[in-house]
Amino acid sequence: MDLVESAINAMVVGLVGLALARYGKGRFEAVERRIDRLEQRMDARFSQVDARIDGVEQSLGGRIDGVERSIDTMRSDLTYVALAVGARPRDRNA
Repeated sequence: MDLVESAINAMVVGLVGLALARYGKGRFEAVERRIDRLEQRMDARFSQVDARIDGVEQSLGGRIDGVERSIDTMRSDLTYVALAVGARPRDRNA
């Protein structure tokens, strides 16, 4: 009789184990699918951010180039004015 009870207990434990394993596998696959979707969304967001950063870099690059040209022009104009009023170039070694 003990042998039959032990066999029944073993079978019940085995079936419960199989049921839990199947349930756990389904949950694991669901979590894996969810993580995959989140990774896709994150990749899309990073692509958008990269595109925005590229646009800002181009915009700033153009503005910085414009400022440099403006400063060069102003420096040139100031040199002409200084020479026109009789200023002499500085000695570079002083």
